[in-house]
Formats: sequence, C-alpha cells, structure tokens
Amino acid sequence: MAEKKDKIIDKKRIAVCGGTLGRENRSYVRGQVVDVGITDITKADEIWDLLTGLFRGEESQVTPFLDFSLAPVRKPILRIEILDRETDELVYRSEPVIADEDGFFSHQVSKPIQPGKYFFEVSLEGLDSYRQYSKDLAFINSNKKSEFKKSALLGRGRLRILPEDYSDYIVTSDIDQTYLATDLHSKAGKLAALFETAEQKRALPGMPELYRRLRKDLKDAPLIFISASPHFFRRTLFATVKKHNIEFESIHLKYLEGTIKGVLDKIIGTTFNPVDLLSGGFRSAMRRVQKFLGASYQSLFDQMAYKLSILLQSRLYMPTHTKEILLGDNTESDYMIFTLYQLILLQDWEADELEEYLYKLNFLGRDAITRDSARKIRRLAEENWKIHGKFNPVEIAIINATQYGPNEKDMLTNVNLALPSGGLRQEKLFNGKQPFYGSEGAIGFAIHLHNKELIELESIFQVTLSMVGDWHEGKVIDDEYLLQSVKDLTTTTAEEKRAIVEEVLLRATSDRGKNPAV
Repeated sequence: MAEKKDKIIDKKRIAVCGGTLGRENRSYVRGQVVDVGITDITKADEIWDLLTGLFRGEESQVTPFLDFSLAPVRKPILRIEILDRETDELVYRSEPVIADEDGFFSHQVSKPIQPGKYFFEVSLEGLDSYRQYSKDLAFINSNKKSEFKKSALLGRGRLRILPEDYSDYIVTSDIDQTYLATDLHSKAGKLAALFETAEQKRALPGMPELYRRLRKDLKDAPLIFISASPHFFRRTLFATVKKHNIEFESIHLKYLEGTIKGVLDKIIGTTFNPVDLLSGGFRSAMRRVQKFLGASYQSLFDQMAYKLSILLQSRLYMPTHTKEILLGDNTESDYMIFTLYQLILLQDWEADELEEYLYKLNFLGRDAITRDSARKIRRLAEENWKIHGKFNPVEIAIINATQYGPNEKDMLTNVNLALPSGGLRQEKLFNGKQPFYGSEGAIGFAIHLHNKELIELESIFQVTLSMVGDWHEGKVIDDEYLLQSVKDLTTTTAEEKRAIVEEVLLRATSDRGKNPAV
C-alpha cells in the first residue's frame, strides 16, 4: 500500500529571524514574516520552535526547495519586544513597525541596551495592506476551524549587545566550502543543495569543532555567518547549525527575489526615462546598458557586492576597537572581498574615487559591481569612517584553499591585478603582512589561529582529532591526508606540522585503545 502523505490543512504565520549583533548605543533587529503550511501531524504536536521557525520533527524534513514556496506576508504591522535571555525581563518595546511588501523588517532600537544576551520577540498587530487583509479573510472564511488568526506571537530571534569599549574578537565566517561541504561546482550539486535536509548536509571535517573551540578560547567571542545562499535556505541552515551544536549570533543570507526585482525595476525605470540614459550619447548608453545587465546577471550568482555590503553594515554595529577574524574560501571572491573590506575601512580611497573604482571593477574577467551597489557601498564606507575613523579591525583573514580555486600565491596575484596601480601597498596599509592567508581545511585554520595566539594548542589537537576517520572529497582522513593539508602553510615549519600531526595520531590511537568505537 502506498504511503499516505500528510496534507496541508491549515497555515501558520511566523517570523523567521536571523539574529543580530549590536553595541550599547546602536542595535537593530531583523527578520521576515511568512505563512507556512501545517499538516495534521505537526498541528497535533503543537510544538513550535520560535527561534528556528520549525515544528518539532521538521528539522529532518525541511529543505530549501520546500521553503521556496513560503508565502511572504505583505506589509504586516509588528511589535518588537526585547527580553533578557536569563530573566525574561522586558527591556524594550517598540512602536508599531511596518514590514515591506515581502514581509521583511529591520528595526533600529531607539534606546541604549545594556551589554548582554537577549531574545527579541515579534508580534503581529495588524496589516497595512488591503490586498493581504482580503487574502487572509478569504482563507479564514474557507477554513472555519482555522487556527491561523489565533496567535499574535510570530517568532523570536537572538540579540547580543556588546559594550562600547569591547576590544575582544568577533568571528565572521562564510558557509559553503568554509563550514559546509556544499557542491557548488556542478549544476547537479547546486540542484541537490535545494533538496538537502539538515540531516543530509555535511560539515567540512573539523569545522564544527573549530567554531566551538573559538567560542571557548576567545571567551565567548560572537560568531556571524554570511552566505550568498538565497534566503529560503534559512530554516534548513538553522537546523544544520543546531545539529552541529554551534552557538551563533547572526546568519545573513541573500534575498534573491529582491535582487531580481531590483534588476527589473531598473530596466523598467530606464525604459520610461530614456533621456538620462542617452545624456552621454548613444554609444555611451549602450556601454552602460551592457555593463548594468552583465553585472546584474552576475550579482544573482556572485558574492562581492552583497558580502562587502553586509560586512560594512555589520561593522556599523560593532564597537570601534573590536578585533575581527574572517573565514572564507577560494571558490568565489572571498579573498578579494576581505581585502577590499580592509582597504575601505582604512579609507584608502576618497568617497568619489571608491565609488568609481567599484563600478569599474572587473574581477576574474567579470564585471563585479553595479552602479547602485557601488553607491550603497560608498554610503556604508562613509558612515563607517564617520563612526570609527581610519581603522582596520581585521586581526586575520583565512581562506580555505579548496581544489576548486586558486592557491594563496595565485589569490594574491589576482588581488594585485584587480587593485589600482600600486597593488596592495602592503608596507603602508598592512605593516608588511598579507591581507589574507591561504589554508586547507579545519586543521589549517586551527594552525593559523594558534600561530596568532587566538586558540590554544589543545584546540588544534581537538579539531584534528574530530577529523580523523572522516571522509572528504572521496578520501579518508588519515596521517597522509593531514600532512598534505598543512604542507603549504607559510606560517608553520615542516617540523611543526609533522609534530602536530604525529601528536594527533598518537592521541587517536590511544583513544581507540580505550574505546574501540573511536
């Protein structure tokens, strides 16, 4: 007999919140309000995780493809309340907040919040859209027993507030090919990622342990994830991070539909306002159209403008003397993004010069940034200069040098070719240091971080031990694999590399003797 599938019999309105990190005098909360279908099984459970936006048991079922169909709620009127995470004490209550046409909201907290860890709760107070109200009314009338209208509390997110004089570390990490072993190099791999549950997603060997050791060794340092994956990956990623027992402050994902909508709006606007387009002559207009369409198409898949904007926006909410650790990979443009981020914060360009450079930037043979994105990055840069001055907070940036991208030497060459004359000007801006370092996998990350005295030696062993016996790229992780992983590290001698690997294998052998399951 064929298995009976659960039917969606009702829907629930929820707020999916990515979490935020702020400082005493400047913080915000963000998220999106959507409608999700309810089956009779999940309805019977009546267990709803306000932080992930998932019913109990859905962690092993939800996929990005399923969440692609979540219906955005048009212009909901919301109330934001901030509660102390330990005492549940109410510390802030907003005025009504109206989300946009796609249900996204971002609310600037209007008063200082004491340093600490908080939850913010999102409640529905009404709708500012007649179209959405009519749609809701029609649904309720057709579902007489619907629970759709009963709950005002939509969801909950994390908010962490740092003191203004905070001078410790914040870790910012990419996700795909830095944390997760996502196959982005084939059409089949990209398609498969849409259908993967949290249980099916695999972390790169050792990376979950690395994040946990960073949190421990750096005295509860905040962790921010930034990915160019579409926003409908959110709930699957929440469940994945939860599965790996990684504590994080914030996850930023790309609003893909917003990018598409922005391109269409620009095309329509240009069509109905041809005078501005043709002001420089027909040939100039054609060049501008070609540039816009090429960069806009690329922006659907590339990361540069998006990630650079998120890094600069996040920096606005960080204390000035925060020290940052950046983790990325070589499959796209993380190494160029991390370099530009540091150069922009050092104000290596004046505002007009920066905007023009970004607009004309061609990286790896592709137009990278549209004029609108260049203007946005310029505005964020100017605001950062005003708040923080000329200050580079990046302590170290490390790039996972996978087999799908260039090695450290070639990455540095690519960056130098893309920068204005004079290249990196390392002596002036980086005190002779590199803007990023290439590495391979979690053991390489751990060794680099230990060499900067950011994690303990014991953490290298624990990260590497968690890798032993795992599989990656069709190979079992053994002594040969580990030695190959660290052979190209420029900051570690051959003797140091071998000593680390030998100690790890000694411990692994000892653990197997005590516990055959290891």
